[in-house]
Amino acid sequence: MTSTKHLIDDIANILDHLPDLMSKPLTAENYQETRAAYGVIAAEMAKDQPPIEGIETHKLVAKNAQDGFGVPVFLHRPTDTTAQLPCLLWIHGGGYILGSAESDGYMAKQLALKLNCAVAVVDYRLAPEHAYPAPLQDCYAALNLVMRDAESVMINQNKVAILGVSAGGGLAAGLSLLNRDEAGHDLCGQVLVYPMLDDTNIAPATNPDDDFFVWQRASNLFGWQSYLGGLFGQPDIPAYAAAARTVNLSGLPKTFMVVGDLDLFAGEDILYAGNLIKAGVPTDLHVYAGVCHGFDGIAPTSAPAQRCKQEIEIFLQDIFS
Repeated sequence: MTSTKHLIDDIANILDHLPDLMSKPLTAENYQETRAAYGVIAAEMAKDQPPIEGIETHKLVAKNAQDGFGVPVFLHRPTDTTAQLPCLLWIHGGGYILGSAESDGYMAKQLALKLNCAVAVVDYRLAPEHAYPAPLQDCYAALNLVMRDAESVMINQNKVAILGVSAGGGLAAGLSLLNRDEAGHDLCGQVLVYPMLDDTNIAPATNPDDDFFVWQRASNLFGWQSYLGGLFGQPDIPAYAAAARTVNLSGLPKTFMVVGDLDLFAGEDILYAGNLIKAGVPTDLHVYAGVCHGFDGIAPTSAPAQRCKQEIEIFLQDIFS
């Protein structure tokens, strides 16, 4: 485990008390148990959270064009407006293996209320049961639904953006590429929160201290193996599956990226942001010192988490204005 000397106290104190299951790498033997445990934790947290007044939720179903699966999409929007609103397509994290629309629902509702916008949270299918391209195509179906039905669900089609967290950030990056090349919807922005982009970032640590909090290399290896299925380890993995493989990043929407300097993804995210800039994509990258993967969820009241939240909101306000 990485030395804690540079980790901010707010996070270090919490990590010291994590249940064993949550501090161990994901494997084929424990991922189902871990998935169930995270579901229970999300449900318990939801019980403790005060209701958010002024938000209504509509359950929509987007049809995956490849296999016909009906993808649940939870559209949260303010109740006190009949105007067409900007919309954020939200893609949750979990290493392509964990998480759900429900686990991110509270944050999505808060953002909808704060920014007076709609937030559509995609409940995409998870690996390893559903490997690439199913999860990405589920998100693509949700985007197409939002765009196709924009008028009926009171969404401003010219102000639609994507936000993805961790593996959801990888899906968001892949979705932006897929949309550029196929559907051509005019997205106004993408927010990539410590995105999981590079399937080659799985090598064993060469230094005993070169491992990472919350999401270790072993978990990353299992996550990519699960998501890519038979494509894993191949030299010609599609760029839509692992955005770090992308040669052409031109024509993508304005981008905001965040990552901690103690995150396994720091290097790949910094490189990806640099490549976006080289391709002429307006890009903001914020690297927060002393924080690990998932820092904003682990210690939401910490100074870096508060800054991150505010800066994402400022970016979205700007592109939605």
